[in-house]
Amino acid sequence: MFGEKASELSLEAVIQELISYTSKDQSNITIFDLSGIPFDVLSITVSLITRLLFDYSYYFRRANKKCDTPLLLVYEEAHKYAPRSDLAKYRASLLAIERVAKEGRKYGTSLLIASQRPSEISETIFSQCSNFLAMRLTNPDDQAYVKRLLPDTLGNLTAGLPGLEAGEALLIGDSTVMPCLVYVDKCSPEPSSSDIPFFEIWTEQWRSVDFSRISREWRK
Repeated sequence: MFGEKASELSLEAVIQELISYTSKDQSNITIFDLSGIPFDVLSITVSLITRLLFDYSYYFRRANKKCDTPLLLVYEEAHKYAPRSDLAKYRASLLAIERVAKEGRKYGTSLLIASQRPSEISETIFSQCSNFLAMRLTNPDDQAYVKRLLPDTLGNLTAGLPGLEAGEALLIGDSTVMPCLVYVDKCSPEPSSSDIPFFEIWTEQWRSVDFSRISREWRK
């Protein structure tokens, strides 16, 4: 962002990097790790990436009269930057994602919203979703929110959400003829998302810390 390479990149090179466009036989999947982005600029960062990808799809459609490169934008922990909130710090990312939700499909850009707190997600975004994959939810507010999103005839299906097993999910939407329970396979390699064993570590002897190495990583 601040080095010499940034000043030399063209718009075409930036777009190609964002969508992992390559002539080689590879999967064009791009992962943006924003876990280290300060919270006060996270919304702006998400908004900028989203707008660039949406504008790319828009102008691709205008230039070619069709869409040959549809995009799926996956937002993990979406409640962090697309919440049901009017606060100014969320406005940039919220408006960008809501625009994709409302207009993106006709230009070949769709959304996948993933969150452990669906009750905190913008209703504008959820109202545009056509498929829902609901895993175990124990929070009453989240259960009630998911229930409101479903047709009246299917609302009682959410009663079983607290009792779902690990990997088990309720699939509802256009992708299936009728609501059904499915099992989601574990990914390989598995993500490093397990909790830190605090008690076990605290009972061990004090360990030395390489603060210089941490500082170098921090400055990257």
